[in-house]
Amino acid sequence: MLLLVSVMLSACSTATPNPTSTPTLAPSPTFTPLPSQTPLPTATPTPTEAPTSTTTPTQTDVPFAGFSKDFRLYRAWNNGDETYFYFFQANIIDTLYAEADDYDLVCSPDPLYPHHMQCVAETKIFGEDAMTFTFYSDEARLRPVFSQVFYTGLVNDIVYHHANDCPDRGKDVYCESEYRLYDGRCYYAHTCYDACGLYYSRDNLPEVWNEFQGYTVPCN
Repeated sequence: MLLLVSVMLSACSTATPNPTSTPTLAPSPTFTPLPSQTPLPTATPTPTEAPTSTTTPTQTDVPFAGFSKDFRLYRAWNNGDETYFYFFQANIIDTLYAEADDYDLVCSPDPLYPHHMQCVAETKIFGEDAMTFTFYSDEARLRPVFSQVFYTGLVNDIVYHHANDCPDRGKDVYCESEYRLYDGRCYYAHTCYDACGLYYSRDNLPEVWNEFQGYTVPCN
């Protein structure tokens, strides 16, 4: 009886299934996106500045109101390699530029006597008597403001008189001057004396002339 019951229980009991092993899936590869290509920066053209045109400075003219009516050349002389011309009654207030024939001059008021003017050429001028002086308001000497012929006396026209030579020759010298008009031009005649008498003379009187027009104010 017991055996029968055991058989029956065995028949009725359900067999417990063994657990099924679940296969482990290999992990699928993860898609990694490639980095997008960063575009290289485009070179921005830098505008090239056009060179600024340099304005040439305009040369300023020297103020010039004109010489006075008594303007004249007083004397001229050499000093080393320079030549000086001294004018009376110029009445300029600043530097003035000039030419004496082909020689360049720079003129300025005399600091002691500002109504008068001294012009300097940086070269020795000799052997020139009548010279054309042209004055300009600009250093480039392009704008003339006055022109006139003056007689410089830069010539060796001195005549020495030896008839009265004595031991006191050259002492107590004094001179007498005449200024004569021949054919509209002024000429000079200087006669000098010393302790011995007639010493020397100089003049630029013409050898040939048409009309003597009398005496005039100093022209040299």
